[in-house]
Amino acid sequence: MSVITKKAEKVSATVGTLDAGFSFEQFLAAFLAQYPKDWEKVEREYAKHVRKTKPGKSHPMPEPVQYLRNALNVHLKASKPD
Repeated sequence: MSVITKKAEKVSATVGTLDAGFSFEQFLAAFLAQYPKDWEKVEREYAKHVRKTKPGKSHPMPEPVQYLRNALNVHLKASKPD
C-alpha cells in the first residue's frame, strides 16, 4: 500500500506544472507546495518505521526525499515514449 493516496496522479499533476527539463529539486519544491499534508504523512510514516525497527536492522521504506525521487522516476519511466 502506498503512503500517499493517488500518488501517481499527484506526481503526474506536479510534473504537469513544471517546465520541461525540470530538476528533482524543482519537482520536490512543487510537490511540497501542492501537497504539504502528503509530505507530512510520508515523514510521519518514515519516522514510524525508524522507531519500530530494532537496532542493527533495516526497514523497507526509503527516506522521504528518496521516496519522492522513486515516485518521480516511476512516473518518468512510465510516461517515456518507446
